[in-house]
Amino acid sequence: METNTGSTVSSAVELYGSFHLGQTELALPVAALQEVVNYPAAVTAVPLAPSHLLGLFNLRGTLIPIVDLRQLLHLPDEGARATSKIAIVELGDARVGLLFDTTGEILRVPAAQKIAFERTDNAPAVIGGALKLNDGERILQILSAAALLGLPDVPQLHHRAAASERRTQQAQRRQTVSFRVAGVHLALPMAAIQEIIRVPAMHPSPLADAICIGMLNLRGTTVPVIDFAHFLGLSRDDAAASGQAAAVDERRIVVLNQHDVHVGLMVDEVRSIVGYRDDELMVMPAYSRRHVALFAGCLGNDGRDSIILLSPDALCANEHIMAVAQGHRDLYRDRIQTARASRERGGARETYVTFRLGHLLGVRIGQLREVIDYSSEIVKTPGAPNFVRGVLHLRRELLTVIDVRTMYGMPPYEDLTQAKILIVEHRGEKYGLVVDAVDNIVTIDAANRIPVPAMLTRQLGNGWGNGMTEAVELPGRGTLMLIDLATLCERAATAAAEA
Repeated sequence: METNTGSTVSSAVELYGSFHLGQTELALPVAALQEVVNYPAAVTAVPLAPSHLLGLFNLRGTLIPIVDLRQLLHLPDEGARATSKIAIVELGDARVGLLFDTTGEILRVPAAQKIAFERTDNAPAVIGGALKLNDGERILQILSAAALLGLPDVPQLHHRAAASERRTQQAQRRQTVSFRVAGVHLALPMAAIQEIIRVPAMHPSPLADAICIGMLNLRGTTVPVIDFAHFLGLSRDDAAASGQAAAVDERRIVVLNQHDVHVGLMVDEVRSIVGYRDDELMVMPAYSRRHVALFAGCLGNDGRDSIILLSPDALCANEHIMAVAQGHRDLYRDRIQTARASRERGGARETYVTFRLGHLLGVRIGQLREVIDYSSEIVKTPGAPNFVRGVLHLRRELLTVIDVRTMYGMPPYEDLTQAKILIVEHRGEKYGLVVDAVDNIVTIDAANRIPVPAMLTRQLGNGWGNGMTEAVELPGRGTLMLIDLATLCERAATAAAEA
């Protein structure tokens, strides 16, 4: 902004910053204006948000909600935002970002040129007055920060209290599964997810409505399926809604099992397993008392849209989801009790992440720290073996990235677009194992695992059989080979030492 040196200086002056929204010129008291930033490259859409909340962006570790003043002031939307500015308004512990087209000047205005408005039914609450400049030739409407932050649907972030709370937390490490729903990046804690499956042929539900779209039989248990996009108030584009957006159906059902509430959440795509520490979780702004409990926080995502972490307790306590789960539980009580008794007779169950490396493989979820997309930021290290793609800096840690295909003499990658990196730790070293794709998360009865004959493992070339000693049959999917990642990492370390 440029300083308006032509303003008349009096004994009582106030400082304002001026901004433009189309043909409208607005002013903000400098005392409430923290800073002005460019429109961010990555904006995170928020479920169940009012229309004037454009999303959130990460400003130096703090989530800032972006509010579209055009909607609050009933101004026409001109669409273009790439060159827009965000004015960060701060009042007490509350902080919000206001969208403007351009910035103007810093104005030193004598108190006599400020006109205060009385609150009336015809005046927007956020307009607190006007500045009368140049003998009335120039009129600027004054935005009231207090009135703006006091509106019921304007999000607020109590950032200082949140930062203090994060500092007192122990940095416990946790795992989540991230997924996309109508373009929004969400996640649920790993512990709340029973399993993730491809969308099967669902049965019609006698309790179907706009949110409950059917039910499925999961090993004898009846699980109602929720259209999660509809539940979150999100809309898909016409192509995605008609199932023609991609040749491969990436939709999955995330089976949530929490406090005896058992539901399946239909999502568009499962992305990865994300690890984080408590002190890395950013606090979500509160924009509706009814919905704020659904969001446990937000995770940064390397310059892209952030990942919104959902609260499984709040989801399962939701009135609609609870009614759907309870209704199906009451209708199919006998079937559920029979399935539960069968599981208890079958013994322990284990959770595996399935992935593809030429074939379908599975690894115990406890062996994985997280799963990430293949990164273009891997740095090639001189003199490393050909199966070492380089090192990757991931949240203050360096890990060695292993091309498992190359290590085992398999055909090389032609396209790494869908590739994933499995993050594991072995003997104090961290490794990233490149695989073709991550498939699902499945729960397997320990009694169903079948030992792989030793003769077969000896015939597998390049030592593959050393870590592949068990298999399990997945209904409709074929045989899943179970692999021990510790053996794979040991082989990588040995091969690197011998190179």
